[in-house]
Amino acid sequence: MSVLPDVPDWDWSSAKRYLPFDLDGLAVEFGALERRRGVVDGDALVRTLLLVGLPKSSLERASLMARECGLAKMNAKALFKRLCKAERLLQAIFLQTLNFSVNTGDKWKHLRLIAVDATSLSGPASKGTDQKLHTVYDLDRGLPLSVEITDHHGGEALWRHSAFGKGDLILSDGGYGYNRSFLWALESGARICMRFNFQTVTLMDEKNERIWAHEINPTMPAEDALDVVVRLPGWETPLRAVGSRNDEGEPVWILTDLNREELPTYQVRQLYRRRWQIELYFKRLKSLIDLDELPTRDGPSARSWIWTKLILASLAALIAHERFSPWEQHKITDETQSLADICMRDLGHRASTTRSSSTNPKRQTQRKETKTKSAKAINTLVA
Repeated sequence: MSVLPDVPDWDWSSAKRYLPFDLDGLAVEFGALERRRGVVDGDALVRTLLLVGLPKSSLERASLMARECGLAKMNAKALFKRLCKAERLLQAIFLQTLNFSVNTGDKWKHLRLIAVDATSLSGPASKGTDQKLHTVYDLDRGLPLSVEITDHHGGEALWRHSAFGKGDLILSDGGYGYNRSFLWALESGARICMRFNFQTVTLMDEKNERIWAHEINPTMPAEDALDVVVRLPGWETPLRAVGSRNDEGEPVWILTDLNREELPTYQVRQLYRRRWQIELYFKRLKSLIDLDELPTRDGPSARSWIWTKLILASLAALIAHERFSPWEQHKITDETQSLADICMRDLGHRASTTRSSSTNPKRQTQRKETKTKSAKAINTLVA
């Protein structure tokens, strides 16, 4: 069975449906096409730049592919200069793709589930974080709502984003679990279900006395959840702090403004676990299109390179009419494998799954084949 069935619109014309109409004008506007030496127009320039984002690509390989495809005549040095000037153009193109998505209608009690998180990216021989990808992810649509790229100084903060508000329910991990984040989310009109710990958060009890971790953690039962009413300084309405112990017996606290009728105590952790979808989104970006292999730490082309990766990932998902992170993992067979499976298939959606299959030769072979297929499928978008 062919890994790429006869789908006549799986080409650049399909991709252009999700891109700005006037790529030439946009490239000129953002300073990416000041001179047309070696490239005819903005359309050809964008396609050439996206070649740089292909898995295992390089400036030399991309420039060679561009010449072979008749897109542009420029060497690796010239392409590098084009890439350095294209950050704003590529960012605008990626934001355009976010206007399209697969809407499944999966909402939680008429609220749109929003996950907020960031992932670290490192360059060659780096021992730490060089770039950070901050993302607001729509769990209903299966695509990001907004993305921001910062250097290693960019901490996790909700006020980086304005893509949520009334009608949204924000799920976030402990990196966002502090007073300023809570207030920012609540003042936007959104509801919250956010992890935190009492060591870094100031919350008051019903007597307006601060709750200390060393006092409340020992009162948490070994199995059942502890649900207490708390007050957040600067916010008038009472909130709920719901705590339970993880497998290691450590306390895990979640703050929510949903009352017990809207969200019973026993469902809080279950709802919060849906945040995992954004982790799956990051995992797929890194495993399928090598987003975690920055060619440079913080050079002038680093962020442009990241935007090319994000554009390719979005286009692959949109053309295949697929989500980055389905609610449930479905069994995939050779007979039912589709373009969506090829481009968006998870290569190990849980750490436990990865560990259990890492020594399985058959599984390792399937992973390599899937990654190769995804590269070929994405390649057809630009070549």
